[in-house]
Amino acid sequence: MRRLSFTLLLCACTHQAPASSTAPSATTRPPQAFTSSLTPLETAIRERLARETGDYGIAVIDIETGRSLGVNDRMVFHAASTMKVPVLLELYRRASEGTIALDGRIPVRSTFRSIADTSHYTLSASDDSESALYDMVGQQATLRDLARRMTVRSSNLATNILIEHLGAPTIQTTTERVGGFGMRVLRGVEDTPAFRAGLNNVTTARGLANVLASIARCDVLARAQCDEVVNVLAAQEFNEMIPSGLPAGTRVAHKTGTITGIQHDAAIVLPAGAPPFVVVVLTRNPADSLAPERVAGDVARLAWQALGPDGTLRPHWNARTTELLALHNRVRNSAFPAPTLPYDEYWATLTPILQRSASVQREEIGKSSSGKPLYLLRWGSGPTKVLLWSQMHGDETTASRALTDLFNYIIANPTDPRVQRWSQQVSLLVVPMLNPDGADGHRRRSTFGIDINRDARNLATPEGRALKAVQEKYQPQFGFNLHDQNPRSRAGTSDGTAAISLLAPPPDAKSTETPSFTRAKQLAAFLAVQLAPLVGNHLTQYDGTYNARAFGDGMSAWGVSAVLIETGSWDKDESKHYLRATNFVALVTALDAIGDGSYAGSNVAAYTSLPENGRSYNDLWIRGASIVLSGMQPVRADITIDAQAVGGPTATQIVDIGDLTGTVSRDTIDATGLFLHASGREILPGQFPEFNVRRTADPVSELVWEIRGARALRYK
Repeated sequence: MRRLSFTLLLCACTHQAPASSTAPSATTRPPQAFTSSLTPLETAIRERLARETGDYGIAVIDIETGRSLGVNDRMVFHAASTMKVPVLLELYRRASEGTIALDGRIPVRSTFRSIADTSHYTLSASDDSESALYDMVGQQATLRDLARRMTVRSSNLATNILIEHLGAPTIQTTTERVGGFGMRVLRGVEDTPAFRAGLNNVTTARGLANVLASIARCDVLARAQCDEVVNVLAAQEFNEMIPSGLPAGTRVAHKTGTITGIQHDAAIVLPAGAPPFVVVVLTRNPADSLAPERVAGDVARLAWQALGPDGTLRPHWNARTTELLALHNRVRNSAFPAPTLPYDEYWATLTPILQRSASVQREEIGKSSSGKPLYLLRWGSGPTKVLLWSQMHGDETTASRALTDLFNYIIANPTDPRVQRWSQQVSLLVVPMLNPDGADGHRRRSTFGIDINRDARNLATPEGRALKAVQEKYQPQFGFNLHDQNPRSRAGTSDGTAAISLLAPPPDAKSTETPSFTRAKQLAAFLAVQLAPLVGNHLTQYDGTYNARAFGDGMSAWGVSAVLIETGSWDKDESKHYLRATNFVALVTALDAIGDGSYAGSNVAAYTSLPENGRSYNDLWIRGASIVLSGMQPVRADITIDAQAVGGPTATQIVDIGDLTGTVSRDTIDATGLFLHASGREILPGQFPEFNVRRTADPVSELVWEIRGARALRYK
């Protein structure tokens, strides 16, 4: 992107239809009909919970649009048997990659070693919801059978056997990779020494919902394994909670968990003929034993009324939007669930796709500063050349992921009418990862610390020289500069963030109306109208100040009709699953319009009238706490925190400390009357935020919030 990038570390997409012809040309200002908000549903859920005592953690995710809500969704609960969902996911993930055979057999035994003190403990059939497996002790069972017993009948014995076989650390790694932050899978069931030592499996509603959403999207599972996991979860035999609030016959893939004072249910709801959604209900210390069932049923009923087939909050897509979202769902790669995207991981996924067909030519166009090959992908024989480049900032990965989906579509569907039209109308030139060194470090700049997107004039970097050489050799008529932008940028003066920003960069400081510049604005206008149903009033115009050092401006000056697409943020969708789908829709729409020239009838006002990006939020505002430093009297002060890398797990810092009244933040913790305990004898802007919010100034008093970076977990 053209300016400094940031991201949110707090804590996507579709259905199926056949391809169709190009959409009509843009002539009006884009409609602003769609919003990322599920506020009406959240309000209804809060009103329902107000009638209860005890603790409740709720999360809902609409898989089609990425919209989500949470009520106490970062509150930490004992996970009970919901921790079996990450175990199931890890087993089938390894089956997807071919390192485990689901029909392979392993020994069945009932004695295990505690993680607390290495002592042994033994499970008993009398304390387990599934007893038949105990008759097989000393024999062998298939991994597939153990997975089913663990899930359908919630077998603790099957769970412990699988955890021992897979390894709790690898289960945890996958859990976090798919966004299950706040979930912790440490040990097997009934490990009493570990329980006494406080080593427990825990979860938050948000983390568990993200894991289920990842399963619904097939983020790390091949389609066949993904379908099998859903089938196993749908065979669950304990249906008193979430299923009780849904219409009879509704398919629900879910997992319950119950121990003393705890009763949970977490589900992928699969309405016939409509996209799925996730509902998680965690409960602790309810007023009576039936309260969790009543609450879960009512929350599920409210979610169905909002997101079911006739839901009041379902988006009313036009035919084209429905078709393209469905297309993306069909061709989307089961890969890249995390916002980070290293070079080897990217090419390990894209290379097998390319190898399925000889229609795409891969050409090495140079090497990065550290010597990694830079590749150009060429496809199509049409007269109009279209150049696309992405991840010139290494931490901006959304478009790179969408490009793999685009190539998967092209290669897997050579007889598709749209693909055949493209092959005759356009020649694609794609550099899908221009900054592999930055990608490996999940950082913006090159190995030399140079912003490659500011190297169009000097061409000091090998990456910049490679891109310029492609432009000179092939002389493309159109170019797409694909980036992620500051995810805290607001859409104009609204309270919403910018999800997608468009820009036709000018060819010079006077914005001379060259033919290529006019075409770029018309194409941007066409895209604005077609993307508005997806992101509505979260669609903006990027800063168009001319910068001779920037590659987008340079392309425009060199006669290329260049369009910048900046991906921002979507509420509580850190990995940008929905915006990945939106990028795919944008690319398909652009190629359709370039191929048949339909963009040329667009009214540029549809682009120029878009609101510009407004000032940015802070990521997290901790309001009202008293800061406790070693050996000093507590001081009342607010703290703001921002995450510095796009989607990155670290590089997060304290922004400001003091009286921060008037701060606008994407997330706020009201810590009035509480005490923020920082390690050491100072706390300063620029430091990595790592501290606990406790009930009193005593460092061993009750823990209320745990802050690590810009992520926060609530304990009370």
